[in-house]
Amino acid sequence: MKTSKIALTASAVIMTLSLVMTACSSNNPASTGTPSASSTPSASSTAAEPGATSEASESPNPLGKYDTPIEITSVRNYNQGTKFIEGDNENVNTWTRAYEEELGIKLKYDWITTGTSDQYYQKLNLSIASGDLPDTFAVDAKTLKQLVEADQLEDLTEAYEKYASPLLKEAIAEYGDVGLGASTVNGKLMALPVTGSGDYSGSEVLWVRQDWLDKLGLPEPKTWDDVLNIAQAFTEQDPDGNSKKDTYGIPISKDINGYPDLQGFFNAYQGNPSNVAWKQYMWIKDPSGDGLAYGSIQPEVKTALAKLQELYKAGIVDPEFGVKDTAKALEGITGGKAGMYFGYGWAMNWPLGEAVQKDPTANWVAYPIPTADGQPLKLSYYFPLNQWYVVKKGSANPEAIIKMANLYLEKLAPQTVTVESNLKYGKSEDGIEIINMALINSAFVTANMNSAATIRAAVEAKDSSKLKSDQAATYDEIMKYIETTDPKYWVQYSFMKTMEVVDGYIAGNHYKASLYGGPPTKTMVQKQAILDKLELETFTKIIMGAASIDEFDKFVAQWKQLGGDQITAEVNEWYAASQ
Repeated sequence: MKTSKIALTASAVIMTLSLVMTACSSNNPASTGTPSASSTPSASSTAAEPGATSEASESPNPLGKYDTPIEITSVRNYNQGTKFIEGDNENVNTWTRAYEEELGIKLKYDWITTGTSDQYYQKLNLSIASGDLPDTFAVDAKTLKQLVEADQLEDLTEAYEKYASPLLKEAIAEYGDVGLGASTVNGKLMALPVTGSGDYSGSEVLWVRQDWLDKLGLPEPKTWDDVLNIAQAFTEQDPDGNSKKDTYGIPISKDINGYPDLQGFFNAYQGNPSNVAWKQYMWIKDPSGDGLAYGSIQPEVKTALAKLQELYKAGIVDPEFGVKDTAKALEGITGGKAGMYFGYGWAMNWPLGEAVQKDPTANWVAYPIPTADGQPLKLSYYFPLNQWYVVKKGSANPEAIIKMANLYLEKLAPQTVTVESNLKYGKSEDGIEIINMALINSAFVTANMNSAATIRAAVEAKDSSKLKSDQAATYDEIMKYIETTDPKYWVQYSFMKTMEVVDGYIAGNHYKASLYGGPPTKTMVQKQAILDKLELETFTKIIMGAASIDEFDKFVAQWKQLGGDQITAEVNEWYAASQ
């Protein structure tokens, strides 16, 4: 099946701004991402659904409630630092109550992890090995392939056709053939894709503390030399004014391309390596041939690593990054020790929102990433679908997970969301991301940009008369920030301004997409974990100076020998067939 690329248009990506995007959670299975929009009428109903034994009625209701409540078991992961509203917890919260009260679904978690996808999949693999699977759960492409081949999953074709709401179908259709194609095996829908990833509002930008720039008399980062000079100044010139050498230019985590990451740094050198921490792999046009080549073994990556080694030796890259997980690495940003980093377009919500609340003088501004050679930037854009929900074979109610996805859109899709529903199901007044309690999200990839542009036009015209109620609420907050610079309203203002940078990326076609959209190949399943470990360890050693830059060439040879060449052949076999 031919892979359909998502159009790069200026109308790419919405989540109504009043929803104040949650942090990207593609690395966290069963951790929700961002709500979004469409123009399709939503499925709406409060009528009761027949009991679990009579779901096959002539007109199934996408949001119908079971007369006799059913129990659905699942497992999930929460992001580090997830907060709950008073009285709620991991197992009982706004979303579990909504599932039970509105759908008649009692959601029970067999187990929960908190942290990264690695922790989740380690525990899930134990459940798979023991045969102790819940009714529904999140999987990545590798696990999906494994379970399909083991005949452990329920066919969702009929359930999807009967119960998927118009909103859910349109959200998936935005991915073209890939949407259902990547979830279908031999004509059977074996998984429900989690949509919303690939949202261009998450594009990497260069975040800089403008107040530190101004204090040190530094220019805005228009060239790559500017970026390097700023990083050095933030390390050596005491930008926080405490007379201590305790700041640094570039914060990263031990995962390198986890979060905060170096993807934007590599892109500045025209390198497009994979993000092995989040299992996002870059397969690009082979510079020396007609097929595809693996991004992490290209010479541009070596050039970037050499510069990172130099910066680490100078103390400009966080000297302790090798032992810092995401939470610890972000403390440098929220704690005022780092004044620049490569981060996502939604970072004003997390972690920068927290940084500004702690220090209202911290004026974080997003800039486009310059390049070292002055040529147009090409940001890495991964295959957009990386998580699916599956149902254990033999489960009595395979339609339940589809209904839960429908409910998510009914509450938070921009054409249905209200200020009240966002406060209840999205983000509370005191900033708690209730959205992260939902088991499954299903967002529109063409969401955030439209809403940002609409609100920006209203702000420029100082006229909110044509905005919807939720957009008008966002407009009011932005205007309050412009008038008062109250940090309480900074997130909304920052998102609007940051999307101007992303608009420029889209207009200039500054993206390089990963061109492999197939399932994990046979050798990927067998060898990917070994290759990922080799890649992360080699890059870390080079940056920290524990290995010379020539170690990169040895890594490339070893990667090829340990299975990389075979994977490349398998990838190109798929690519040739998909053209």
